[in-house]
Amino acid sequence: MPDEKPPAGTTEKIEGIPLYLIPKTIADLIRKKGNTVFRILVIRKFHHRYSVHIETFDEHVTQAKKASVSREEGEGDA
Repeated sequence: MPDEKPPAGTTEKIEGIPLYLIPKTIADLIRKKGNTVFRILVIRKFHHRYSVHIETFDEHVTQAKKASVSREEGEGDA
């Protein structure tokens, strides 16, 4: 099952990428996800390696709904 694609609404995370491969990795993920890409986050890890996170619009909407429900229910308020 390594050939299966994750659902279109999931955040994809690739770790341990060297600096020179970041543009190619991002381009490949944009081709794969298409117009659903909402956010691209590149984080520097250790030994000049980077982590690339691609969040789709559907995933962002899901997270925003969870956050708004939490605020409405008063979670975390003292």
